Amino acid sequence: MSSTCGRKSRGDLEVTYEKSKSESGITIELDTTMENLYSNNIRKEIIETLKKLNVTDCIIKVIDDGALPYVISSRVEAAVRLNVEVSDER
Repeated sequence: MSSTCGRKSRGDLEVTYEKSKSESGITIELDTTMENLYSNNIRKEIIETLKKLNVTDCIIKVIDDGALPYVISSRVEAAVRLNVEVSDER
């Protein structure tokens, strides 16, 4: 089962979350208009958000068009929460 949040529009991104069937870690498939400049920062934001949500095994597919860090983390969190119960440690 997978879930998708967000839009493919300027300043936003679309995130699809899918739980991995085995302990394979986190796989990020990233398509961004800012590949050379921000791909590492986007990946870091995604991983930090997943760690906060205690997600260790999943596939995240992201189509980005210039989203800011708070948008990235909120879209990732929303996609995860649609699929799993998360123990929030905030």
